[in-house]
Amino acid sequence: MTSLKLYFSGETQDETGLRRAFFQAFFQNQYAAIIEVWQISYFILNQEIQVHRRVVSSSLGDLYRLNFPGESSLHARNVRLEQRDITLIFSEAEIFFDNLPEIDTAMIIVGKGRVNFHPSDEIERHQLVRRYGKPYFEGDLEYTYLRAGASFFGENLSYEPAERSSSFPPPEMLGNLVYSIFTRNYPRSFTVENSLTGELLSFLPQSGETVIEMNVAGKGEFVYVYSPFAEEEIFFFDRTRGKLINSYNPSDGVGGQRRLFVRFGEKFEIDSYQIEASYRPETHQLAASALIKMNSTAVSLDSLQLRLNPILQIVRILDEKGRELFYSQDKFRRLVYIYLAEKVNRGESFQIQVFYRGRITPPPPTSDVLAQRPEVNILSSYDQDTFLFSQAADWYPAPVREKYFTFRLRLVIPESYQCLASGQLIEKYSLKEAESISELESLGNSVFVYESQVPVKYISFFIGKLVRGKKIQDGITLEHYTTQNWRHIGEDLPFKARDIIRKYEEYFGAPPFKSLSIVQRYWTTSGGHSPPGFIVLDALPLIRGPDILAFNPQSPVDLSFWPEYYLAHEIAHQWWGHGLTWNSYRDNWLTEGLAQFSTLLFLKEKYGQKDYEKMLKKLSSWVRKKSNVGPIILGIRLSHIDFEGYQSIVYNKAALVLLMLKDLLGEEVFFKGLKEFYRANLFQVVRTADFRMAMEKVSGRDLKEFFQDWFYSERLPEVRVEKRISKISNRVNLKLTVKQLKRPMIFPLEIILETEAEKKPYVFLIKEGEQTFTLDFPGNLKKLIVNPGDKVPGKFG
Repeated sequence: MTSLKLYFSGETQDETGLRRAFFQAFFQNQYAAIIEVWQISYFILNQEIQVHRRVVSSSLGDLYRLNFPGESSLHARNVRLEQRDITLIFSEAEIFFDNLPEIDTAMIIVGKGRVNFHPSDEIERHQLVRRYGKPYFEGDLEYTYLRAGASFFGENLSYEPAERSSSFPPPEMLGNLVYSIFTRNYPRSFTVENSLTGELLSFLPQSGETVIEMNVAGKGEFVYVYSPFAEEEIFFFDRTRGKLINSYNPSDGVGGQRRLFVRFGEKFEIDSYQIEASYRPETHQLAASALIKMNSTAVSLDSLQLRLNPILQIVRILDEKGRELFYSQDKFRRLVYIYLAEKVNRGESFQIQVFYRGRITPPPPTSDVLAQRPEVNILSSYDQDTFLFSQAADWYPAPVREKYFTFRLRLVIPESYQCLASGQLIEKYSLKEAESISELESLGNSVFVYESQVPVKYISFFIGKLVRGKKIQDGITLEHYTTQNWRHIGEDLPFKARDIIRKYEEYFGAPPFKSLSIVQRYWTTSGGHSPPGFIVLDALPLIRGPDILAFNPQSPVDLSFWPEYYLAHEIAHQWWGHGLTWNSYRDNWLTEGLAQFSTLLFLKEKYGQKDYEKMLKKLSSWVRKKSNVGPIILGIRLSHIDFEGYQSIVYNKAALVLLMLKDLLGEEVFFKGLKEFYRANLFQVVRTADFRMAMEKVSGRDLKEFFQDWFYSERLPEVRVEKRISKISNRVNLKLTVKQLKRPMIFPLEIILETEAEKKPYVFLIKEGEQTFTLDFPGNLKKLIVNPGDKVPGKFG
């Protein structure tokens, strides 16, 4: 290192007179940097400084300033680049090396090449079939930008140095192209922007980590990522369209087994937030500070990782002793890394305060949401003066993985607006006097203070010009709001919500929150969103005239013919989504599928069997139509391939499978298991395996094969039912033979038998290729209904 810069960040003194000064030390040379946090302890005796010792409390080493074109390039033929499940071949290419001496970490290859990506996972191959018509991805390459560890280049890259052909441009002509490739791809992987100098610095990939950025002719930009210690090791992404295509663990080649992944856990837990914020809707300006109280779960914690929208500028970060903390940002992944002035031992609590600001427009929510996708853009003049900040906005420094915590939010907004937020409204007042110079510009504005009643997984708030409707109290406090331009009559909505909550409480247990606010507004789509503690219901504006209003009445999840549908679905998310939530994208059905299932239970109770079967038929028809999009366990990823397919599978198929599981176990056992699952996991993050084990525990049955058939497979049963009737005296003997035409699946099959005397349902467990069941009854057979409502999605004949 050729130079050192010290940044003073604060000072403390203990009762013995020992002082400690804290610095951020930035070492650098032409191509590398090291950042350390120093504690220098010292005494002042006789007006002289006596240094006691220097301690490095945290260090960010091996940082590099990458650059292209670098030191050199070479021309080569038969360039071959391999990593798990992917091969790149260039018949002729120019290989450009980075500027780092004696370190291999980055390379750009320009030339005529070919890529072949062939997943070793069967489900992932099918995802490629859905998108490209083949179980592999291939295409012509124009370039590749490669980041990897030093060992990779010797083990996975081969080439033959060769003379440049006359048709190939010389390196100096390719210089601008290479620089453009580098500047476009450099921020995307292994880089952070540090708060001391503001520049991008790169760290080295470790232990086989590989990133391959590709420009594929006619298809766009793609990236392949191999990370051997991630929960899912291989990741393939379409950058041009923003679509995740594949994410999986490769087979190790021994009986299709996968390697064991060990999660070492988070290094800290967030206990609570205290957020002071102001938002000006007319300019979209947000200014805030977040005081975060945490507990260390690591032996010696020296850094933190949080998520924050990169559009927001961090002003500074302080610890509880007022020392300014160094941080770095991975803006591409919306991550902030914060380096503590002192290490924190396991079990100790501490806090930091983040000050930030910026112009931010809230994006559409992506979780706990039931949105309809319009077929065309809606052009209308209605007032959209509402602002919903939810999880997708990343408007405060949030945990990287979903965690539950408590909070207090003090929000300042213009006095013409109202605010709803997660938690309970503790205080509302108008700023008449400024307590500090910083509050002068907020005079006359309204202040809303919300506190969480119970732990939440994220903090959300809604701003709008609202009209307050009815408020009722029945075990839970229900409040109804509408926007000022709302023209529908809906004064009975709180009472409908009360009836839904009562029914859900009977099925699942007590709701997680003691109050619930519901706001109705006009929006570009119909649907709704359910943050913790309040619900936003969206409706299309009813406008006549030159404006074109069009939406898709055939949406897979739209059961709005039954008026309580959206309300019932979003209320269900207060249990399934906030009472507990899913761990990874593969477990997304635990909120959306259970919410759709809960909605069906309520609508059946309210509208009866005939309407219930109509609902089931619609859901089942969409499942049959979209079943080959993928299994339930692919979760949100299905939306990257087919949005309607995602809704059909994760919402509808999961709901139908839960109904089948109820028939399989019996209502009493099923709901006992569901209540126990909810109670045992309240305010926790859960996986599909947790749900299965809960149901196995209460029923005493092995459900592995059922879950494999319905959650981990995209198959649906193909069934032929044959009946043979014989009559002896005044009794009828009915033999039903159920044949599965493809590989057998496990499912309960309902048969409704209608005779002159009665109409009676029977449920048979189907698990073999061919099974025969006998029914004996008096009188004559009037009607036989197999699989009423198409509850079991598939082909029945």
